Amino acid sequence: MAEFSLSENLPIGDLLNISACARCKECYLYCPVYDVDRRKFLTPGEKLKRLVSILKKEKGLLAFLFGSRVKEEDIKDFASALYECSICAQCREVCPSGIDTPRLWERIRASLVSSGYGPLPQQKTISQSIKNYDNPWMQPRGMRGKWAERAFKEGRISKPVQDITKNRAKVLYYVGCTASYDQNITEVAINFVELMNIAGIEFGILGPREKCCGSTPLRIGDYQTFEQQAVANINLFTELKVETVVFSCSGCFKTMNQDYREVKKLPFRTLHLVQFLLELIEEKRIIPLKEVPVNITYHDPCHLGRHNKLYDEPREILKRIPGVKIIEMKRSRELSRCCGAGGGVKAGFPPINNAMTDMRIEDAESTGADELVTACPFCYQSLLLGIQRKNSYLKIRDVTELLIRSVK
Repeated sequence: MAEFSLSENLPIGDLLNISACARCKECYLYCPVYDVDRRKFLTPGEKLKRLVSILKKEKGLLAFLFGSRVKEEDIKDFASALYECSICAQCREVCPSGIDTPRLWERIRASLVSSGYGPLPQQKTISQSIKNYDNPWMQPRGMRGKWAERAFKEGRISKPVQDITKNRAKVLYYVGCTASYDQNITEVAINFVELMNIAGIEFGILGPREKCCGSTPLRIGDYQTFEQQAVANINLFTELKVETVVFSCSGCFKTMNQDYREVKKLPFRTLHLVQFLLELIEEKRIIPLKEVPVNITYHDPCHLGRHNKLYDEPREILKRIPGVKIIEMKRSRELSRCCGAGGGVKAGFPPINNAMTDMRIEDAESTGADELVTACPFCYQSLLLGIQRKNSYLKIRDVTELLIRSVK
């Protein structure tokens, strides 16, 4: 175990924010983890009170006189509390001081990892799988683009999806690990591909050469693995002279649109598919004409909404579809409740992930809507399992599913 030296790994600005945050309780009522696990020390302010106590024992006057008094048990308890957080950014949204809490959590986690106290044992397989297979699901690289081949053979898309490394194109569709390997989620990729075919867009995918974006390693504090993935992806996209990269996963989009820019300059546009599809609708390259009579409620993915402020684009697409009626949940847009799948919670604390998802399903059911719509395969996956677990009457949809029904 490396020597624990948290204060030396954190910039002075973070230490000041930690001190300020530890004295405030504003976000207690909004934390989605605290909604399902009422242990007070899990709230942001209480976590940081623990951290302040550790820092004082590490660098305070008594530590100076008698040596560090930090106990390994204290660090492990703090680490467990810190990782029971989906980094949904809800606390940042309501913070009266405007502290960038998600960045703070990630940097503290990175400091724990550098000291050997993170990530949690059940999370370590994620980074190892990405190193071995370029995806967190331990699936072979060669299977990554098979969904596209199957969809064409089954007549679900009108023409073969091109490998952009062989047939160059200006637009790259970065499919992401979830939509590539989870057969329940490939529907999102298939619908988006066919919408681009309808619009006449020349594009390609990377197939077996697509690597994980590195989002999950970054969220759990494994910055080294994240940076390796970021540099490899940026270099590949640059080599292929790609002008626009489009994402269906909001986690992939957040990572490349924001976090990659801190690693290296990006010589290409990064768009989530809701931005891209809305552009195509505005240009009348996609025209939703067929009525889709359904009452829906929309779930804002954390990485698309709070992290990137893309609230209007998915709703605007849904409003353009004849027959679709949107009924908002009480907690939507900036206050949207996290589904619990992000930040390493799904791997580290499955029961907490399930409880958070179940609460979001209840939010959706309370609207009386028939279908729950989102714009992220990771959220889709978690919400689908929640609907099945609760035997809910709701049907889960992606924005692309409703749009393709109207366009076709």
